[in-house]
Amino acid sequence: MRSTLAIVAGLVIAFGLVATIEAIGHAIYPVQAFDADDPERIRAAMASLPLGALVIVVAAWWIASFTGGAIAAALARHRPLLHAGAIGGLVLAATVANLVMLPHPAWVAIVGPLGIVVATGLAA
Repeated sequence: MRSTLAIVAGLVIAFGLVATIEAIGHAIYPVQAFDADDPERIRAAMASLPLGALVIVVAAWWIASFTGGAIAAALARHRPLLHAGAIGGLVLAATVANLVMLPHPAWVAIVGPLGIVVATGLAA
């Protein structure tokens, strides 16, 4: 039961952090409204994002993986790598889904997931 609660707490924190940090990013770098049903407009919108906006998104993934993983590992009290890894694995899965659905620069597709793995390992 403690493991389940630790993972739930870590997930709530991790995905809450992603949402909060990305909301801050949107406040700093507002995105103009576009038709989300038009793949060409999505590509154009993603291509027009400034570097800072993308850095904030990648940082959100890393911070969420580390913090959520550290919380899960600490609350579980045993097998910290397993609990941090569960959080990191779910953040990684969500990130990969995002990368598949939206066109990102190659550096985001490489650095984002690698950073999640490193952050998760450090959290344990």
